[in-house]
Amino acid sequence: MGKGAWLVTLGILASRLVGFVRQRFVAHYLGTSPEADAVGAAFRIGNLTQNLLGEGTLSASFIPVYVKLRLTGDGAATRFARAALGLLLPAAAALTVLGVAFAPALAGVIAPGFDDSRASLAVELVRVLFPMTALLVLGAWALGVLTSHRRFLLPYAAPVVWSLTQIAALVVAGTAMGLGPEGVARSVAWGALAGAALQVLVMLVPVRKLLGSVAPSFDSNAPGLREAVRNIPGALVGRGVIQISGLVDTMLASFLGAGAVATLGYAQTIYLLPMAVLGTGEAAAALPDLAERAGGGEAEKTALRRSIGRSLSRVLTLGLPAAAVFAALATEVTTLLFRGGSFGATSTSEVAYVLAFYAIGLPANAASRVVSVSSYALGDTTSPARFAIVRVVVSTAVAAAAMRFIGVAGVVLGAAVAAWVELGLLSRTVARALGGLGLDEIPLMRIVVAAFVTAGAGLGLRFASASLDLKPVLGAAAVLAASGVGFLFSIQALGLTSLRQLLRPRKPSRDDKSG
Repeated sequence: MGKGAWLVTLGILASRLVGFVRQRFVAHYLGTSPEADAVGAAFRIGNLTQNLLGEGTLSASFIPVYVKLRLTGDGAATRFARAALGLLLPAAAALTVLGVAFAPALAGVIAPGFDDSRASLAVELVRVLFPMTALLVLGAWALGVLTSHRRFLLPYAAPVVWSLTQIAALVVAGTAMGLGPEGVARSVAWGALAGAALQVLVMLVPVRKLLGSVAPSFDSNAPGLREAVRNIPGALVGRGVIQISGLVDTMLASFLGAGAVATLGYAQTIYLLPMAVLGTGEAAAALPDLAERAGGGEAEKTALRRSIGRSLSRVLTLGLPAAAVFAALATEVTTLLFRGGSFGATSTSEVAYVLAFYAIGLPANAASRVVSVSSYALGDTTSPARFAIVRVVVSTAVAAAAMRFIGVAGVVLGAAVAAWVELGLLSRTVARALGGLGLDEIPLMRIVVAAFVTAGAGLGLRFASASLDLKPVLGAAAVLAASGVGFLFSIQALGLTSLRQLLRPRKPSRDDKSG
């Protein structure tokens, strides 16, 4: 499972890094302008359908059933996969049509604080982005098939194509054609639609080899289909509540003046890199293995506890040092990733301030991904959904109170506090079912020391180089490089992980040979 998590991490890292390049181009051409606000709000709305019906929901309802059917070896898994696609596509298409039709209402709900010009542009962009969501839902189904076969790298690296297409559209519009901010904003939306089509095509090629066909079927008697459908409401509520939480954050930020939504979006983009690498990578690799072991006796429960504990250990080994860097070196992180063009010193300081607050909730959010998929593997999709509702209530209440004093950072503070509440509730539920979470597998004190060394190395170079008058981007790169060296040294010296083991070639598994 550790090797699978590493492959997912590698794929996510590639897609996120290219995604950062895409965001840097957006920042270069739009900065924190009103057009950037419209782009941020439109992408938030346009991704709603994909996130509701996409990876998270399929992970909870599709993968556990598909993995168990594969063990029978009689073609039942293929029948189930094609029947699931037959249910998924009409739902995605219907929601897409509704999204295009009700784009003005959605924009008004999500960003009620926008003036007329920002609201009009946001509506226009939403109508371009909603057809993209149906394509990305199909991609999420393909991801479920591929990860069930332990094909982790391609599905998580495929979004590179999506980002590259948008970068190309930005360069053509902003440089080659010399369009203004509104033209650039429209170009990135159309680039996203084209990129989604290319991303899905890349993934369907290996899926067709695994299933023999990617044509949807409408076989209501397909094995496992009813079980998966029963799991959907809980998973859908959980995903829906998470999306509502993100939409509420955008809505609150829209009242804080021009540039606030863009500032939140840039900070969130930075935060999502370690979140995706840590929580998503580990959870995606863990789910198929946990699903195979669930439902057994005490020996299987013991194995599950150890697997969960080791996953949490890997998540925290990276998560706590990442949080320390966000807290101590937010300015350098933001400078290196976004400084340039229309994104100047003022934008950098605003985004860095918000990013520092993301450090509070990062370890909890990453760990929650692992604990929640453990619940899914046990067949419980209801508890994560209930706790997600609690999370939204706590997040909104704290954010509404805090944003009056600290602005956009108050929105992030609310999300961070809520993340710890959700982790506590999830952990208690799964621990009751399994008799524990394998927490004895986590060397917490050594991880805390590694976090201090990681941030300390960067801070040390910042103070040492203060008199050298380096250019902002160069200075930021040097500080973060020192922090990276400190991290690598500390995890090796403290025996937290072995890079040699991670890089060792993986032996073919039974699934690789049969898939």
